[in-house]
Amino acid sequence: MENKWEASVPTHNYSMVEGYVSTDFMGVSSKGKFVNRSQMLAEYKGDKDTYKSAKNEKLNVKMHGKDVAVVTGRAREVGTGKDGKAFDRTFLFTDTWMMRGGKWQCVASQSSKIKG
Repeated sequence: MENKWEASVPTHNYSMVEGYVSTDFMGVSSKGKFVNRSQMLAEYKGDKDTYKSAKNEKLNVKMHGKDVAVVTGRAREVGTGKDGKAFDRTFLFTDTWMMRGGKWQCVASQSSKIKG
């Protein structure tokens, strides 16, 4: 799911990401802001960049019982901003997933831009 999420960035596949995020989601965006579900999805939906690639370069999954997973990873995105300038940026992230009603949902996330 993490790889599908990152792969949705270049295509701006809002509905796919929307399905992964719990209604009670809380997080910290890469812009350093506390965000709830609607705010995080609004940031995602408002992205007007053009991407050559967006992929996870490293993922670590730590299970806590059968119903909670904490994923840490690094994602790299390359493309052109809406301002026409090229970018190559890297993020570190932590996502917390819970099994609810037979499906995995992201309930918390923090992302930090470390390059670009």
